[in-house]
Amino acid sequence: MRSRPYAAAMVIALIAIGVIAFLAFDAWILFRFFSGRASAGDLGKFTVPGETTVTAPAGKLKISYQEEYKASSDGDNIDFGVPAQLEVTVTNDATGEPLEIKGPGFRGMGENLDIGSGWSRARVGTVDVTQPGSYTVKAGPAIENGVEPKILIGK
Repeated sequence: MRSRPYAAAMVIALIAIGVIAFLAFDAWILFRFFSGRASAGDLGKFTVPGETTVTAPAGKLKISYQEEYKASSDGDNIDFGVPAQLEVTVTNDATGEPLEIKGPGFRGMGENLDIGSGWSRARVGTVDVTQPGSYTVKAGPAIENGVEPKILIGK
C-alpha cells in the first residue's frame, strides 16, 4: 500500500508537467504570431503603384497591403482593409503565366488584419509557388487618400 505523501507528490508532479506543457504551447503560439508579423516583407516590398521581382522558394507566398498609420479599432475589429480598387498580379518570370492569388480565410471570404506601431496591414492573399524562381509582383492603381501604401511579400 502506498503512502499518502507519495500520492501527493505524484499529483504535484502531474500538475507541474501540465503547467510546463501549457507554457510551452503558449510560447509556440506567440513565436508563430510574431514571426509571421516580422516576415511579412522578408522577400520584398514596394510602393503602390509599382512592381518588384522576387526570388521565391516553393511554398506559400503571402501578399499584404500596408499603410503607414495605425488604424483605429473597437477592440474586436480594425477599421482597415484592402482597398477595393487595388489590383495585384503575380507572374512567373520563366513562363510568363500569372498565378492565382487566393484571398484570406475560408474560400477567400475572410480577412487577415493587423496593426503595429505606426502601421496597418491587411492580407491581400496567398500564392502557391510550385517551382522556386523569379516572380514579378505588380500593384496599382494609385490609392486615393492612401498613407504611403505599399505591398509586402513574404513567406
